[in-house]
Amino acid sequence: MNRNFAIILVFATLLTSCSSNKNNLEELNLKGTIWKLKQTRYEGEEKFGKYQIGDKRYYGHLFYVFNEEGNLLETQQLDRKGKIERVSKYSYDNSGNSTEITTYEDDEVVQKRVNQIKDNQIVEVKVFDDDGKLTEKYQYDYSGSDISGGKIFKGDGSLNSTFQNEWSGGLWMGQIAKDSLEQTTYIISHERNNEGDEVRLVIKYPKDTTEHINTFQYEYDEKGNWLKQYQFDEDGKIDDILVRNIVYYDESKVAKTDKDFVGIWFVVDDNDWIELRSDKKYDSGYKDRIKETGNWEIDTKQQILTFRADDPDDSRKYKYDFEGYQMILLTIKGEEKLRLEKR
Repeated sequence: MNRNFAIILVFATLLTSCSSNKNNLEELNLKGTIWKLKQTRYEGEEKFGKYQIGDKRYYGHLFYVFNEEGNLLETQQLDRKGKIERVSKYSYDNSGNSTEITTYEDDEVVQKRVNQIKDNQIVEVKVFDDDGKLTEKYQYDYSGSDISGGKIFKGDGSLNSTFQNEWSGGLWMGQIAKDSLEQTTYIISHERNNEGDEVRLVIKYPKDTTEHINTFQYEYDEKGNWLKQYQFDEDGKIDDILVRNIVYYDESKVAKTDKDFVGIWFVVDDNDWIELRSDKKYDSGYKDRIKETGNWEIDTKQQILTFRADDPDDSRKYKYDFEGYQMILLTIKGEEKLRLEKR
């Protein structure tokens, strides 16, 4: 198994063990009033001294929807082509505490998590399968607003494992987990940068004395949220590149300018591209081939983008819209034709 994939699986089992009573944006170290966030995982490549995005991975693609209070409404696990494999929907009480998380596959319930709330903190989580049978139970201890540790029980009520968390400044820094016999099963530790994002992750497995180390670098947007995460293996070689498209609640109020259009845009989930240059020229093509050239212009009042191709028969006109760093091209009547993203 790919080591990076193994780490993803470990984190999938830890999500419930790391939550506190902060809102979900704070838990994920996200800034601003975010509405939607899509995260896509690619193979990383190094060419000509630069890190470049390669092929899409078969796993690790996520989509989040938040309410205006910063809590999750829905999470989606996507396949390589962007199709929903699994979706989780969140319910809250009048105080904003998460009470239930229901997970679906093909519109069928496959799991339900029911949270017990005390003093606006989740103190217990019961996990049920698609037949309504209890499969796991989590019990949490707190230090202030952070979960300091807890116990995980099997469906029959027997103890499965325990864990202790380490926090610093409200950020999760590590975890030690033990089995029912008090033997340490793994130790996780993080190092974080000034923005609060992890730059080094170490997972140790004392039983077989193995450990996995990943390091990370980032590119950020103007609000301080990362848009690209570069992941490196134990030898310092580029492994994966995660790309985020973030949509903020208030971004529709900001008028677009020529600068917002300039760059290389790829068709989402494809290798077709179009480069819009600052001199108002454009090239479009597939992979490393140029198939069309011409000039482009925008009408900001009517939100229309026009391509005047060198061959007049290829000229065309679209209405445009933006969602985060994705640009949506529509027919004049409003039918979506293309969704583009900067990579």
